[in-house]
Amino acid sequence: MNKVLKTKIYNILKEKNLTLYSLEKNLSYSNGTLYKMIEGERPFPENIKKKLLPVLEVSKQEFESWIITDKYNKEIIEKAINAFKNREDKKNPVLTQNIDKILKEKNLSRTALSKIIKHSQSGLNCAITGKEPLSKNVMKKLSTALEISEKDLQAWVLADKYSLNILELALKVD
Repeated sequence: MNKVLKTKIYNILKEKNLTLYSLEKNLSYSNGTLYKMIEGERPFPENIKKKLLPVLEVSKQEFESWIITDKYNKEIIEKAINAFKNREDKKNPVLTQNIDKILKEKNLSRTALSKIIKHSQSGLNCAITGKEPLSKNVMKKLSTALEISEKDLQAWVLADKYSLNILELALKVD
């Protein structure tokens, strides 16, 4: 994936005549901490975003869209937008709805699915309902067992994690 976040931040710093070192000092962070976040080696905690975004003069939504663009290709982002718009129940997570729909079509329960993929039932339920992250390993097993693409699963998780506004902004990032 390209490094949109990194490019955007460094361009803004250049426009403002700031260095990464001066920005870290301004935000009271040790040398290298912010660098690792910008490089995608560490996530940005909320407290850092609150300090960083005013300096960069960008909205949280725009910043999040840069992160999404670095993590996901346009196809998955588009699938996430479509899944978000086409969800039947606005209160329940997209991932939950879609997996439960597939299970119903296959006449399977979540318990049966957990046995098929050899994963704990409680862990699977927590992942499906969004209470815990869906690991790559479980995603791969679900993809195989339910005969759906991993891209679809990634899109459903993405649709549950971000607002429609942020997802649409991510498609427009250049």
